[in-house]
Amino acid sequence: MPSVQRIGDGDTVRLGTLALTAHATPGHTPGGTSWTWRSCDAAGQCRDIAYADSLTPFSDKVYRYSDDAAHPGALAAYRRGIETVAALPCEILLTPHPSASDMFQRMGPQASKPLVDTGACRAYAADAAAKLDARLEQERAQPAPAAH
Repeated sequence: MPSVQRIGDGDTVRLGTLALTAHATPGHTPGGTSWTWRSCDAAGQCRDIAYADSLTPFSDKVYRYSDDAAHPGALAAYRRGIETVAALPCEILLTPHPSASDMFQRMGPQASKPLVDTGACRAYAADAAAKLDARLEQERAQPAPAAH
């Protein structure tokens, strides 16, 4: 078995000439991690690429993002994750759910949007922040479900 090492926030993993940097982005999933790297083509054109993990505040009806007693620090970490994504070096954005970043509209022969978008990570983060705020407002408006 090859050696295994823990990769933390800001750590870099090297695979040949490729250097991938890990970014803690808890949100939809507490252990969420996003990755950035720089990729260059044969002509020397280089782009900053970001794989931004899911930031969608989606869960079952019992989980409440606002319940700090049940999930200490989770909401603050979620917000830091959103801020992290907004600040990533990002010319090309990849996401686990293609619709979250208009991936199908940006790639392939039928692309209707440019692949390169220097504002993509900021837009993805802003959308996530708005959805989180809406979820928190929904939680404030509805009483917590009774424990079983």
